[in-house]
Amino acid sequence: MTLIGVILSLGALTYAGKDPWWAEDKAKHMATAYILTKYALHSGLKREHSIAIVLSLSVAKEVYDRKVKKTLFSVKDLLYDIIGIGLGILL
Repeated sequence: MTLIGVILSLGALTYAGKDPWWAEDKAKHMATAYILTKYALHSGLKREHSIAIVLSLSVAKEVYDRKVKKTLFSVKDLLYDIIGIGLGILL
């Protein structure tokens, strides 16, 4: 099973109704990951390093949401971050 398949499976099992698939927050996640990836690549980082850094920031943000803000750790947000990273690499 691919990483995206695993994330979709986990997202379907957790927080149904509290974490919608379509929301302004999701667009912000995708756009931020896209911009950070483009910036990292433009700064001269290798593609693999750019992906690792932006993905690490995405996971750290979700851990912050859960531990500090006491809100959801959103697997769906991470999926949108991965889409943004992918678009940043491809476009």
